Amino acid sequence: MSLMLGNQYFMARKYNEALKELAEYFNHNSHDKSTHRKLIICYAMSGKLNSALNLFLSLVSTDIDFILEADPIQDDCPCPEIVYDLENDINYDKDSSAYYKNLGVLWLYCDLNKSIEKFEKAMELDNNDPTVKSILTHLKAKKSSIKK
Repeated sequence: MSLMLGNQYFMARKYNEALKELAEYFNHNSHDKSTHRKLIICYAMSGKLNSALNLFLSLVSTDIDFILEADPIQDDCPCPEIVYDLENDINYDKDSSAYYKNLGVLWLYCDLNKSIEKFEKAMELDNNDPTVKSILTHLKAKKSSIKK
């Protein structure tokens, strides 16, 4: 259970290895929002989308600003790179709801409107997903509060 090792793996973009370390640490320190935020990315990048979505929903419902205020440079957030790679990967099934869910999660670290757009597309493809419905409710409520 090494937060330091998990963070090193995360910085090296070794998401599977980071996931193991950070998940174990987070099980004992669930109040640590920084680890929470990194775990979401690790789950998403390790192909564990449901786990990523559930953690994402828990953070979005309690403190969406913690994600929105992430600084890609200071927080070593890889999301801009990951989003670019996903959107330009010709081997990724761009007609799947999973593709848009992943992008929705990752875009929130950079752009609320893009995140909403991607989750709405995921809902068009699979409107029976209660987690995505709940996520969209929180994102749209935040967008509405910003406009005021």
